[in-house]
Amino acid sequence: MLVPAIQKAAEQLGLSRPEYIIPTHIHLDHAGGLGKLAEIFSRAQIVLNRQGAKHMVEPSRLIESTRMAFGDDFEATYGPILPVPESRLRLVRDGDRLKLGGRELLIVHTPGHAAHHIAIFDTKTRGLFCGESLGLIYSPGYPPLPAVAPPSFDLELYLNDMKNLKALKPKLLFYSHGTVAGEPEKLIDTAIENSKLVGELILRDLRAGKSDEAIIKAIGDYLTEHFDAPLDEYELQSNVSGYIHYFRKKGLV
Repeated sequence: MLVPAIQKAAEQLGLSRPEYIIPTHIHLDHAGGLGKLAEIFSRAQIVLNRQGAKHMVEPSRLIESTRMAFGDDFEATYGPILPVPESRLRLVRDGDRLKLGGRELLIVHTPGHAAHHIAIFDTKTRGLFCGESLGLIYSPGYPPLPAVAPPSFDLELYLNDMKNLKALKPKLLFYSHGTVAGEPEKLIDTAIENSKLVGELILRDLRAGKSDEAIIKAIGDYLTEHFDAPLDEYELQSNVSGYIHYFRKKGLV
């Protein structure tokens, strides 16, 4: 669980009383410890959009989906998912701005990865906290590849999110999973291209009648051959399953 690491980092930075805690979205690996952080930083406002807020105040569905993905004993590895008091929430919409010291944080709704996903743009430094809305660089030196998870992934919205974020002309991209990257225009263009490519390959195989398991293996082989991409088993299955669910939901297969 990353809560102790976050707490230690905050102490080192002198952030004993942060004004805001802003997860980009409420998937387990981004907001599973939000309730605990709300207890530790008792004066901070928890910034969420409406789609995400209801599941953090009453996290039963989030807990159930986490159980389905990681097993009944997920708390032993990740810790408990605690509710966030509704009184602590600051709900935001696309285009809202949060004043923070001498800067403004622009909130951008990016629902392609998930309906509750937001990106945060620091208008002073032009740094963009993009979460998973611009794919992920799974390891330094690799190109960005799709970051997809069922059930609410929407490829059309995902590509539109990328174009909207590119229009902000950011100078730096802060990915949720540990990478800070320059050359944002090039990276966003590559993320768009690779998200389309992976989608086309999956849709082709679905229409050819291949099983989900066969498609997951084929995409894994393709990414290894063409990108030497280090996706683990869970990441690969999540990405491919997200596309498959989207194409079936859209009636494309």
